[in-house]
Parts: sequence; C-alpha cells; structure tokens
Amino acid sequence: MSTEETKEPVDLEEDFASSTSLHGFNRAMVAPNRFLRYMWILAILASNGAFAYMFVAMLQDYFQYNTITDMTLEFEDEVTFPAVSICNFNRVDLDKATMAEMEYLSPMLYGSSMDETALRDFLDLPAVNSTGTSNTTTPSTVSMEIQWSIALSRGSSATPRISHIPSACTGTATLNGDRNSPFKQTAEGTGFPSSNGLHLVLDVMDQYSTESAMGQGHGEVGIRVLLHDQSEPPVMDSQASAIAPGKHSFMAVRQTQYHNHVPPWGKCAELQLRHYDTYSLPACQLECRSGHVEQACQCTPYFLPGTAPPCDPKTIYQCVHRVLNQLVSGELRCDCPIPCTMTKYGSAVTYSGYPNRITKKIYNNAFNLTPDYIRENGIVLDVYYDTLNYQKISQLKAVDSGQLASNMGGMMGLFIGASVMTILEVAEYLGLKIGRYCTRRQRPLAINVEPASGKNGSDGNSKSHNIIYQ
Repeated sequence: MSTEETKEPVDLEEDFASSTSLHGFNRAMVAPNRFLRYMWILAILASNGAFAYMFVAMLQDYFQYNTITDMTLEFEDEVTFPAVSICNFNRVDLDKATMAEMEYLSPMLYGSSMDETALRDFLDLPAVNSTGTSNTTTPSTVSMEIQWSIALSRGSSATPRISHIPSACTGTATLNGDRNSPFKQTAEGTGFPSSNGLHLVLDVMDQYSTESAMGQGHGEVGIRVLLHDQSEPPVMDSQASAIAPGKHSFMAVRQTQYHNHVPPWGKCAELQLRHYDTYSLPACQLECRSGHVEQACQCTPYFLPGTAPPCDPKTIYQCVHRVLNQLVSGELRCDCPIPCTMTKYGSAVTYSGYPNRITKKIYNNAFNLTPDYIRENGIVLDVYYDTLNYQKISQLKAVDSGQLASNMGGMMGLFIGASVMTILEVAEYLGLKIGRYCTRRQRPLAINVEPASGKNGSDGNSKSHNIIYQ
C-alpha cells in the first residue's frame, strides 16, 4: 500500500504570537517556565481589559454629544450699530383722536365700552358746552427731534430711515433698521457732540396720556427702547428697556454673537417663516402667537403679523388677551427652536440730570416750554459703543471624530501597544483561521479499508477499498 506524504500545516496561533506587534504575546510564548508564562498571560488580559473599558467609555462619551462653550472677545476697527426701536408708553394721542375714535378704542384701553360722557368723566376732559364743542385747548408741544450721527468708515455721516413696525406699542419707530446697509460705528464714545452714535431729544407728551394701569394700558410715563439686530422684529413688551423723562440717559451698547450647534450636539434650527424673510426667535414667537390668535379669534391684532381681518378693540380685549394669557401660562405652546446664528445687543444705562439752567432758558425762549414741562416730558438719549469690540460665544463639540480617533489610538498604544498596522495583523490572523476552519469542514474524509484475510492470511488476490465520507 502506498501512502501520500503531506506537509504539516503551520500552527497559526504560534506563528501569530511569535510575530505580532501586540505587546506581551511573544513573551508568553518564549517564557522559560510556566510561572512567567502565566504572569504574561495575566498581564495581557489585564491590559486588554483596561483598553476595552476605556474604549467603551470613550464611545459613550462621544455618543452623548456633549458640547463646550468657547467665549472670545473680538476687537474691530468698526462695529455694526444695532437697530434702535422706540415707542411711547402712551399709545394714543388724545389731541388727535376724535371722541368717536376714543369710544371705539375704549374696550382695548380701559377694559369696557364707554360713551362720550363716561370718557370725558374718566379722562377729566371738559364737558361739551351748549354749542356742542368742548372747552379744550391745545397745549404747546415740541416735535420729536432726532439727531443721528454715525461715524462711518468712509468718514461721512448720514440720516437714517425711520420705519414704523407693528408692536404692542402703537407707532413704534425703528432707526437703522435696514439690514442691507446698517450703519457702523468707527470711533468709540457717546453720540453727542462727538458724532459717534445716536443722539435723541424726545417729548413724551404726558398730558396726552390715556393709559390706565387698571385696564390693559400702563400708568408709567416715558419711552421704551430696544436694541436689536436688523433681521429681528422688535418685541417691545418683553425685551425693551424703560427710559424716564427729565433725565439724560446714556446707553453703552454691548454686542454678543452666538453660534449654536446643529443636532445631535445642539438644538438649533432655522424654520421657514410665513411673514419674515429671516428666521429669528422673536419672529417665530410672533408668528406663533398670531397663529393661535387667528385660530381662536378669526382676526389679526394690530401688534401681530398675519393675513386675517384686523381685530376690533372689543375682540382684542375679550379674545386676544385670553389667548395670549394661555400662551403665558403654558396652556398653549410655541415650537420655536434656537437659531444657529444670532446677534444680541445689551446695554449698560447711566443717567444724569436734565436740563441745566441754560437749557431751560433756551427751550423756554425757542418753544415756550416751562422748566416743569421739560422735566416731566423731555428725554435726551445717547446710544453708543464705549469700546469697539463684541463678544463671540460658540458652541463646540466636546469630542469630535478626530479627537475620538486620537484618544483611541493613545489608549491602544498605552495598554496594548497596538496601531493600525497591528489591527491589520489581527485581521489577517482571523481571516486565515476562519479560512482553515472552512476548508476542513468542506474536505471529504477518506478511509482505506483492507479486506479480511482467511485462516492462512491473505490470499494475494484481495484489493483494498477507499470509503469516502462527506
């Protein structure tokens, strides 16, 4: 019988352990005694266990999508000046409104419908005489004087366009609201007389006030001022600062730029709005309020955007205010995500006495205004950058993909002495191991069977048979 000589296969485990760059395996193979071999095996298991623990911890940290906040202070030669929105606490000019108009507005202003007699009594107005006219006199007034001086980069000054925006304050005026060509301040300091910012001289006309704290109005005297980005609509009722008459107010501007991260690291998003070209949080909230009001009241109030018919004063008092209160209480919700980029303006406000003796004399001679009237109605306001810088706050990934790979590489080198090439070695070993296993499963098993001999042994004519098992 002839037999085939086959070459003995290479032991994959011994070959891998003796040639791999993974630390410790070759030492376990060549250890001079059993004790050292067990010690090296224990060290290998401990190191791989520590790496596995750190590997899982790093993956968990990465998939938690944590963020860090980076704050920097940027200095520039010129800084964009904010849009400045101003409104009077007094929403109605009684001297220009007719009595019929006041009767129409009374539910919104005072919470109940009033006829002419009740209005005159409530507002302390003279009664109608026998000829049908009232004994009212027109008080002396001074028109709003706006002095706008911005030091532009090209060294010239310009007069801004004044736009009127629907808001909770009727007649809100916005200066420098053009986002395509906003003014830039190039020299720090107050707006007057150095021409570095905005200088306003205003008359609040308190004698025309028709507001009442008992109704839906205000008992305050003065103006509201809001500094905001040109792409954002002003929300005067919740974000504006109050300025009282009889003082010179100085508002030092602080600009902050926010850069938020998209999901899953952050929650920023920019939705498509119906009434505004650019997404912003105030714009989204105004549209949300308008949607709830239009659905419940079938109209749009004057201080909200919308396409429904205008709300009359009675509907504003009875329906619109109820819906807005439901939004405040949380009964109704608004889904307005934080924008990915936004610019906010803050201010530090300081005051000085106003007017001085010479100013009182000038206003008395020019406009026939008494010192008491100026003290109760006059406002001087300066808005300016005291320093030409802005704060930049960015939301960054705590661990990005590059940092994750770097951390894993460091842990692999520290605990098991591995690299990318080592991973290829392990992959090669596993591939050969799986291939050899599959080859053995598919190879047929051949058994050589010899025929049984007689009493005297083989007869010499017998033949062997090969039985093949699959």
